[in-house]
Amino acid sequence: MRSSPISRIRHLIRCDILPAVIRTIHQLSAFFFYVLGATFFIAYMLLAKSVLGVWPAWWMQVADLPLVLTSLLYAGMSLYLSLRSSERHSWRLALSIGAPLIVFFVLLLVLNFWPK
Repeated sequence: MRSSPISRIRHLIRCDILPAVIRTIHQLSAFFFYVLGATFFIAYMLLAKSVLGVWPAWWMQVADLPLVLTSLLYAGMSLYLSLRSSERHSWRLALSIGAPLIVFFVLLLVLNFWPK
């Protein structure tokens, strides 16, 4: 019995494409987390020593949400990759990890733009 083209495409996405995409997103989020984290550390040191005027404070205000987004994405992907069972994708696990992280990011987004 031959499988239908749609079932072959689903199998290709589940077994070949999806794990590669997950690993790539994990690696990219790790790279941006480390880069943004290092720039925050440098900006804080410059701000504490009063070097470069207001630019370190500006950077810490502008790049706070990208740092939060990349850190949540990196943490969520790391947790997902460590909990899933051997190369098998689990929508329930992804949803149970991703939903609280999305709610937390939306909360931080609202608090960031809340009028003072």
